[in-house]
Amino acid sequence: MPLRLLVVGSSLFSDSLPVVQKSDCRTAADGIYDGASLLQVNRAASPEHGSDRRLTLFCFAWSPRRKDDEGTLQEVRRQYKKCDGHLFFTDTESPAGQGEDDFVRVPVPRQALNRSHEKWLYHRNMVGLMPAWSHLLSSGMAEKYDWLINSELDHFLSPSRAKENILEYLRVMEEGSDDSSGVEGPIMLMWGNAFVFNRKYVQVLKANWANLGRVADAVEDGGRAVGCPMFMKGLVEWPDHCSQDMIYPALAEHILPPLQQKVAFPGASGCGQLAKNRHGQAFPLGCWEMQQNPINGQHEEGELTALQELAAIGRLQ
Repeated sequence: MPLRLLVVGSSLFSDSLPVVQKSDCRTAADGIYDGASLLQVNRAASPEHGSDRRLTLFCFAWSPRRKDDEGTLQEVRRQYKKCDGHLFFTDTESPAGQGEDDFVRVPVPRQALNRSHEKWLYHRNMVGLMPAWSHLLSSGMAEKYDWLINSELDHFLSPSRAKENILEYLRVMEEGSDDSSGVEGPIMLMWGNAFVFNRKYVQVLKANWANLGRVADAVEDGGRAVGCPMFMKGLVEWPDHCSQDMIYPALAEHILPPLQQKVAFPGASGCGQLAKNRHGQAFPLGCWEMQQNPINGQHEEGELTALQELAAIGRLQ
C-alpha cells in the first residue's frame, strides 16, 4: 500500500531542515507516523482560527482486523482518543475486537470470498461501513457531534489540526460563494481518502436512511454486489466494488440531489488532487502520497526527509 498523507499548507519543502533521527519518525500527539500511510493535517495559517476548540469531532473507522491493521491500531487508537468521541467497527465474525470498549461488531453479509482470504472486502469498504453508519444513525451518536470524520487505519490523524482544517475549508467555501447558504447547509469535506461530515449532513442521511441504507443481497447481480449500497446500482464500480472514496462523492453529487437534498462537498477524493472554490481560491491539499515525493520517491532516505519536512511544517505557527 502506498504511503499517504493528508496535508495542508502552501509548501511541503523548505531549504532548512531540522535533524530528525529514525527513531523520531513517530510521535503520538501532533507529529509523524511512519506506518503504512500517514494522515497529516497542518495548522491553518490564520491565527484567529482559535475557535476550532469549540468544535466537537467524532472519529470512526472500519477495520477487518487484518494483521496489518493490528500493527497500526495501537497508534491510531492513541490518535483517536484525542477526538471528542471515537469508535472502530469490525464484523461479528472478526477473530479480534472482543472486549474492546471502542470496537463495535456489526453484521456483514457473507461474501463470495471467505473471510480468511487476503482479498476479503478488497475495494469493498462500504460493505462494512454501511452497517457502521446504521449503528451511528440509529443510536443517535452521530448527531451528538458537530463533525464526523471517517478515516482509515493507515492514516495519521491529529484531531486538533483536523478542527483547524475544517475551519479553513469553511473560510474558503464562504469566500468563494455569493452567500453563506453552502456553509450553513449539509457539508461533506473530501480529504483524499478521508471524509468529514457536519451535523446537518448526518441529519440528511438519517432522514433518508430507510432508502439509502439498503444494501444488495446475495441474489442481486448474482451475489457480486452483496453488502454494497443499492443506491450505487448501475453506477461506478458496481457490482464488484464499493470503496468509500468512490461511494461518498457519488452519494453527495448524484444520489442526494434527486432526493431534494443539496449538499456541499468541497475538496477532492484521491491523493494529490487540487480543488478550488468558484473564485479560484485553493482549498488546502487533501492527500499526498509518497509516490509523489520529489525526494527519492519511496526510498527510505526520501521518506525520512519528507517526514522531517512535515515535522518542521507542524512547528510553524
